Amino acid sequence: MISRDLAILIDSVMNILRKPVMQLSTTSLLALLVPSLVMAQDDGDWQDWTLGSPFALSLDLFHASLDTSLRVDATDGTPGTRIDFEQNLGMSDTESLPIVNLGWRLAKKHRLTLGYYAIKRSGSAITADNIRIGDFEFDLNVPIASFLDLEIASASYSYSLLFNEKRELAVSAGLSLVDIQWGFSGDGVTGPIDTRFKLDVPVPSIGVSGSYAFGDKFFLQGNVGHISFDLALSDEVGLRGHVTTAAAGLYHRTFDQVRLGLAYLYFDFNIDWGSPSGFNALQYTYQGPSLNVTMTF
Repeated sequence: MISRDLAILIDSVMNILRKPVMQLSTTSLLALLVPSLVMAQDDGDWQDWTLGSPFALSLDLFHASLDTSLRVDATDGTPGTRIDFEQNLGMSDTESLPIVNLGWRLAKKHRLTLGYYAIKRSGSAITADNIRIGDFEFDLNVPIASFLDLEIASASYSYSLLFNEKRELAVSAGLSLVDIQWGFSGDGVTGPIDTRFKLDVPVPSIGVSGSYAFGDKFFLQGNVGHISFDLALSDEVGLRGHVTTAAAGLYHRTFDQVRLGLAYLYFDFNIDWGSPSGFNALQYTYQGPSLNVTMTF
């Protein structure tokens, strides 16, 4: 049975969608959010539960196995070479990186989460084949240096369909701002090459998460998310792809305000962007174990 506060939220959304776009005011937009946030009879009993806390600041030390590939076509539509950064460009296939998340449970069933992580990589290799990257071409058996920098800042909202002393089941929706920069340098077919590329992509996300507490100390927690998209950024430029994420871990409430945990994280990001004459492609998969420290307050 749908709870009363969720029913109010759905009703508010439907009322707003019935109005013409030009009639939407600040008050109307707030009406979409406020009913779920200003709920009656939230007595705060959840704040003492193992799974409950108003604020949680977590740090994951993620030891990731990496698989990254890229193709950049020339401006005249000539297909570029699909390059594997680890196999073709000498980048390490494992990295350790921190991931920071801040969670705020506004009310019993409503939570906001902000996250951030970044990874900067570089490599060098001798080309085993001719490599075309955009309008540039590297010849066989020449040194090539490269870098790949990635930053992701995310924000998401979660609604708990079920939340009690031992269990939580929630659905979420969010948006990640992905900043990707990469570049190559070396001796090309027609002379020295030193080129850089940059791509900023807003990526939506949806998912489901669950938790189960064993007594007052231990609890299991996991989440999975997937979304596919095909967007027209302009009349000539499109963006398509998919993002899949998953995580599962065991956590321990070691102190009143400190939790320790061990988890396994998975992140798969695949996008194509460009024009009908030719799409560029970027794919990377990060997965591996993670040590977690969370402070609650």
